Amino acid sequence: MVRKVNGFTIVEILIVIVILSIAAAIIVGPIQQKIRAHNVENEVKKIYGLLQEGRMIAFSQKKELTFELSSGSACLKDASNNNVACVSLSYPFSMNTTGLTITDRGTFDPDNGAGATIYYTGDIKSPTVDCMKIYTTRVRMGVWNGSECVLK
Repeated sequence: MVRKVNGFTIVEILIVIVILSIAAAIIVGPIQQKIRAHNVENEVKKIYGLLQEGRMIAFSQKKELTFELSSGSACLKDASNNNVACVSLSYPFSMNTTGLTITDRGTFDPDNGAGATIYYTGDIKSPTVDCMKIYTTRVRMGVWNGSECVLK
């Protein structure tokens, strides 16, 4: 009597599991790197949004604001040093100037802020944007090359 069995043997199942495990091990590293790079990009966009919000607040309420970047947060402060708006940051950023002032006209003060650069200082490679350059009337994002922000 010939018996016909439909199904897989244990050896076949183990081979498939081993192949899938190897493929997963190869794919997981680059995927995690992309996720971390995307998170850095999101943080840059949060800082960008905060600066734009600061410009709108300064112009609409006719008051001068200062931008402060510290470990773990970026904040806009008024003349009384009260926080007007803040965003929390999970990654390290630095600024090449000590202060950044937004005038009551919604522009960045040329004597204290215009020309400043805010950039990511961590070790995650290849985010699409990881810095921003501050001009008198606008903020532009780019990629930090180690010494300057190359605009996109």
